[in-house]
Amino acid sequence: MRALTKGFIYVASSQKIYYEFAIESAQSLKDFYPESNVTLFTHDAWVDDRACQLFDKISTGIPVNPRAKMWCMARTPYDQTFYNDVDSFIVHKDIKTVFDSLKENDIFMCENVWHVTGSHLWSFIDLKQNIPVEWMGATCWYNKNEVTLDFMQTWFDEYIQQVHEPWPYSEWASDRWQQFDMFTLWKITSGQFSKFKRFNNFIKKGDKRFNTTMLDGSDYFKLSSKPPVNIQISRQLYQTFPNYATLLKRVDDERNLPPQPKIEKNSLWYN
Repeated sequence: MRALTKGFIYVASSQKIYYEFAIESAQSLKDFYPESNVTLFTHDAWVDDRACQLFDKISTGIPVNPRAKMWCMARTPYDQTFYNDVDSFIVHKDIKTVFDSLKENDIFMCENVWHVTGSHLWSFIDLKQNIPVEWMGATCWYNKNEVTLDFMQTWFDEYIQQVHEPWPYSEWASDRWQQFDMFTLWKITSGQFSKFKRFNNFIKKGDKRFNTTMLDGSDYFKLSSKPPVNIQISRQLYQTFPNYATLLKRVDDERNLPPQPKIEKNSLWYN
């Protein structure tokens, strides 16, 4: 019987700063888990020697889109995958254990917390704060099979439709949610729409150690004997780091994407 392949994926699209973040985060992963398999999905124009030496596989030709991650998750090269947002750091060797609890059709995400969204308001779909945003897509670990790949591709396709068409969901939420894939995630898993019934109760609650923040670490982990494993860093907080100026300089000095060609509004640009 063939052994399962297990690996981590990062996605850097749309803005060069995400490529720089991916380099930093993947290096932290390798520091704690040197033998890990890691794939970077990004644009060919950005790939340099640092990425070639750090990542085991680099996939280009991805959508130029700030939410390209769903498209890429549907194309993982691994049987078992841990997707991690690039603005994060691995801080504990227990990252090696993240696949231990995965079974055949499992897909894990962590519960939404307002520290991750940056505002308590964004923890709810509706303005009356009756419908919570249950899951946060900053991390996701799953088995590669027909169902999970369908889920990832549907999440991406519905998001692209959501941002380009008139807002039809005022019964549930304000159109301030139109630009966010968190609403799309709620839409396809909430049980409110019959076309997505195959994804009802689909996501399982993952261990918060694998998706925490610098802010809620002091609250949550005071009650636990186990420390955080993966810490998500907000863009605003990242800007306070000593090496942020260096990252920006790399963005300015190195190659960026060529100008976007003239395409229809609803089309996707791939590079």
